[in-house]
Amino acid sequence: MAWVITKLHSEQFLSIGVEPAECTLVTQFLIAQNTPSYNGTGEDVWNVWKSIQAENVPFNAIYGIGKRLSTSAVDAGLAQMIVTDLRVTPAPNRPNTYLVTQTAKAPILGESPYAGLKISTQTQNRTVAQYIRPSSASFPADFDVTWPSATLIAGGTVTNVMGNPIQYQISQDVVRIEYLEHEAATIRYTNYPANPAQYVNRRNSQQWLGFSSGALLFSAYEQRYVSDQVKMNVLTFINDPWGHLEQVSLRNPVDGSVWNDSTQSLGGSTIKVTNRAVWFQPYELKGAFHQAGNVLPTEILNQLTTVEPAWV
Repeated sequence: MAWVITKLHSEQFLSIGVEPAECTLVTQFLIAQNTPSYNGTGEDVWNVWKSIQAENVPFNAIYGIGKRLSTSAVDAGLAQMIVTDLRVTPAPNRPNTYLVTQTAKAPILGESPYAGLKISTQTQNRTVAQYIRPSSASFPADFDVTWPSATLIAGGTVTNVMGNPIQYQISQDVVRIEYLEHEAATIRYTNYPANPAQYVNRRNSQQWLGFSSGALLFSAYEQRYVSDQVKMNVLTFINDPWGHLEQVSLRNPVDGSVWNDSTQSLGGSTIKVTNRAVWFQPYELKGAFHQAGNVLPTEILNQLTTVEPAWV
């Protein structure tokens, strides 16, 4: 006996959209026995399915569940498609003949000109101990401070009372950048970063995405699978108008007490205040986020900067 496998090209269905929407490819095959004397008593739909999964000849012409539709060398797009379902039914009015409906699914990268980039923004507050309300001239260049600081905060307004700071709320911008990546990072991207996580807790070394140099902190990096070979990269950045600086008050070097070296009129009374505070930068290291291959590949950087984001 001999089984004959025929791919029914007229019975196919393809649904493909922009990334990261899942792509679906449905293909139908006809399996027929061409031996006239074969009575069909030795098999049923279960045996046909088992023969496909076992890759028995000639059933190996149909990819079984969990198999890829191609190799990357032949077709990088089809190679991302994984068979998720096989439906075997007897062909109506045709003995010893079966119809196999094969369904393959996957988010496909590299086939759509749209790269599936997502950008989200939100605001949050950071509480700081404010001894001196800084003016624009009070901040160091690019918010850079090497500890120990050699100079006092200058040019601002004293806001502490007897050395007790105001708990001030700074409004921050949280920016999340999400994009898909295939395990074979050469699909779609060039200059793909080898280890973006090494830049976490670093600030931007120059103006980027409309944010001042030193004000944008790379705070978190997440990578998770969304399908067998496709991962979602999530990069979180936080812009801070204080450049993530903290204020530290100085203590009297004689006895370690609060160093109230000045006075100020408050509520009709003259009170003591400290004018001795310095900047502390908890994130001294910086990174060139604008350079391809550090935290983002070339194509994502181009999408971010070719058309400036809405917050610029």
